[in-house]
Amino acid sequence: MMPNAGFSVIVLAGDRGPGDPLAAAGGVAGKVLVEISGKPMLTYVMEAVSKFVVDGRILIVCRNGPAYLEAADVGRDYKLIEPASGPAASALAALEHLESDVPVLLVTGDHPLLQPAWLEQFASTARDSGADAVVGLVDHARIVERFPSSRRTRYRFSDVSVCGTNLFFFASSHGRRIVEYWYAFEADRKKPWRIVRRLGLWNLLRYLIGALSLAGALESLSRRSGVRLEAVMVNAPEAAVDVDSPADLALATEIIDERKQNQS
Repeated sequence: MMPNAGFSVIVLAGDRGPGDPLAAAGGVAGKVLVEISGKPMLTYVMEAVSKFVVDGRILIVCRNGPAYLEAADVGRDYKLIEPASGPAASALAALEHLESDVPVLLVTGDHPLLQPAWLEQFASTARDSGADAVVGLVDHARIVERFPSSRRTRYRFSDVSVCGTNLFFFASSHGRRIVEYWYAFEADRKKPWRIVRRLGLWNLLRYLIGALSLAGALESLSRRSGVRLEAVMVNAPEAAVDVDSPADLALATEIIDERKQNQS
């Protein structure tokens, strides 16, 4: 059996519409429709996901509009879910359409650099961990080495500094319970100390003085949520580059153009 057999994938692409600065600058209906080298960001994501999924399902959370449907169409069947009030609510809405025992990967539509190989590495390692839910991370040192001028949201622990990848794994319905905690974290996702504060005052103090390890933070959150959480370090520093700003867009464009040159 292939390592990625049996996985289903949810693509969160419910963006802020034409009011998003990147969408406005690009003259499109939403951020995930912004084009990079002649193709919408969402199309890159759907291409990567379609190459990864073997016998599972693809669910995409996005608006039911012609531009979105065209960008999502890469020749694979998928189920469209209307966006809810925010990413966490949208994820929960999509999860309701999947059987409780199906392993699920969650990705985002503003991650145009996404590669099937990253999904395969993350998915197989996450499933082998035995955890209920897993988050993908990248070592910040590798990002600095690869992209010295790029600024990413950074979580500093005593043993490692990491950045997120917008890759998440849920082993079953029990692991999906962590999405309910996501509501409380959404507003603080760019403020790491506020997220750590939710683990308790003692852990916040340890984090602020650099004494809280990544494993310690995951253990504390696992106890509070009742869901066993783990982290998987994704090998590619590019996995930390989602597109939230003009600088991110310029970097993603540079990388995609570089990939095309290497393939030619």
